[in-house]
Amino acid sequence: MMHCTLIGDHSILIDFSKSSDALKDIHELSKLLLANKPLWAAEIVPGLDSLVIQLQYTHEGPNLTRQQAFAELEKIQHQLAKQKKRSTYPAKIHRIQVCYHPDVALDLHAIAKACQLSIEETIHLHKKNLYTADILGFMPGFAYFSGLDPKLRLPRLPSPRPAVPKGSVAIAELQTAIYPRTTPGGWNLIGRSPNQMFDIQNQPPGLFMAGDQMQIEEITLDEFYKQDQKNAHQEIIHALDKVNNKASIEVLQSGTFSTIQDEPRSGLSHWAVGPGGACDLSSLHLANALVGNSVDMATIEITSSGPSLLFHQATCVAWVGAHCDGIVDDQRIPGNRPVWLAKGSVLKFSPLNPGFRALLAIGGGLQLPKILGRSGSHISADMGPKRLEKGQLLSLINPQSPLQSPFLKSLLKEDALPCFAKWHIKSPFTPLAAITPIYCLAGPHLPFLSIKERELFWSTVWTVSNQSNRMGLRLQGEFKVKKNLPNIPSQAITFGTVQFPPSHEPIVMLAEHQTTGGYPRLAEVIHSNLIKLAQVKPGSKIRFIPIDIEEADRLNAEALKLEESTINSIQTIIQTSGNS
Repeated sequence: MMHCTLIGDHSILIDFSKSSDALKDIHELSKLLLANKPLWAAEIVPGLDSLVIQLQYTHEGPNLTRQQAFAELEKIQHQLAKQKKRSTYPAKIHRIQVCYHPDVALDLHAIAKACQLSIEETIHLHKKNLYTADILGFMPGFAYFSGLDPKLRLPRLPSPRPAVPKGSVAIAELQTAIYPRTTPGGWNLIGRSPNQMFDIQNQPPGLFMAGDQMQIEEITLDEFYKQDQKNAHQEIIHALDKVNNKASIEVLQSGTFSTIQDEPRSGLSHWAVGPGGACDLSSLHLANALVGNSVDMATIEITSSGPSLLFHQATCVAWVGAHCDGIVDDQRIPGNRPVWLAKGSVLKFSPLNPGFRALLAIGGGLQLPKILGRSGSHISADMGPKRLEKGQLLSLINPQSPLQSPFLKSLLKEDALPCFAKWHIKSPFTPLAAITPIYCLAGPHLPFLSIKERELFWSTVWTVSNQSNRMGLRLQGEFKVKKNLPNIPSQAITFGTVQFPPSHEPIVMLAEHQTTGGYPRLAEVIHSNLIKLAQVKPGSKIRFIPIDIEEADRLNAEALKLEESTINSIQTIIQTSGNS
């Protein structure tokens, strides 16, 4: 039997921990939902004893969407119970080639020695079993397979390798896995496969879904090299041009950390592809609106300090988010408004303060390939353009596009550039108080704490650590628990999930979070406060404020209404020739 509960203001967790065959039931339900995806389901992510569905809210409002989701899930539960004896979606079996030659099986000798087996016995025990992909996580296409022979059970390496070669077949505890790309990793490497686990050019991009099975076919070293070369494909992540005669913008300096960002990639979390996208989506939408772009176009996300950009033609730009001025020829230009720059202008930025991130929209949009539906960078998943670097070139789709707006056309004064609007909009959020309040709903594992510990958790003032990045905010504070909280079976996590690892330093998930995690989740930041997470910088102070779902819905609705009305006002102004 499954039990449904709401997590945060945006997800439903279906608990299968009481099921006699949890993983089988989870895989069956997830495949059924993915094959007949309801309108209210944005992401469907299997865990080890749970299934999490991130909700897609409609114009009817969040409460009605939740009621509909719970009602339909109850019907599906009865449907599955009736057909319990037969599987609607039988497990798909993939035959995977693996080479066990010591040249590519880097830990084979050490594994055999630790398990007190011969090399031949070790290989035989690994390749003979049928494996099942329990869940996916860690990186796109990375499946955790159960079914490893207990004689091969080994702990992870004491110190992770800085680079595990792509295709490495590894074991740890009672699981085996295949690394889809080169990455740091701490598992024991028993072989290597030339097969593609994840390829953005395929549809679907991932080979394995949770519930699929794997049989191993042993191949020789020569066969491995032949197949590996044959299966070589384009990099998932790519550098921007350094030679392009049609380029409109040249990167002279990159800034602290500047990337191309647009809307999140949705509907891919079951392949372990997190949504990513701009950390501050409201600023993305507003910046694009100011230059007459569609609100979802790719922009440059600036972090801490901005890039230095040379414009090879007159261009309309706007930046929204953290407070910063643009600087052209020592002239300071205020943000949060449309700005025309002359051909040959070099745009620099003052340090971002208050706030930590700003979104720079370019009139006409950046010319970039789409990868899995979006053009933006997903640095932690190695997808999309790499971070901006000195010497890179950016092209525009249509730099003349802003001239279609009567106001932006009238704003352009060829003999007085740079020029900008006298009016401005307000950023969605910039930290002004000494302590930024972050509104949350209680997480499902908050009851792991005693009542006194819960009070201390909510009253603690946390400091944002220098170890924070686009994957998550790491927090430091005086809060401690008497005994470590138990890890949980891995389950789906989302932007705003507050995990509590054994270090007692919470990690708040940001845009590029992993899709699954096994640390207790003590709180869930409400949707409208995610932009606060984007704008607090290392050293900033935050405090979690507990609220209920009704208050969360009210605050979210207010924020959405304000954003929509601001965008409508911008679009009304720029479609007229006056300074309304």
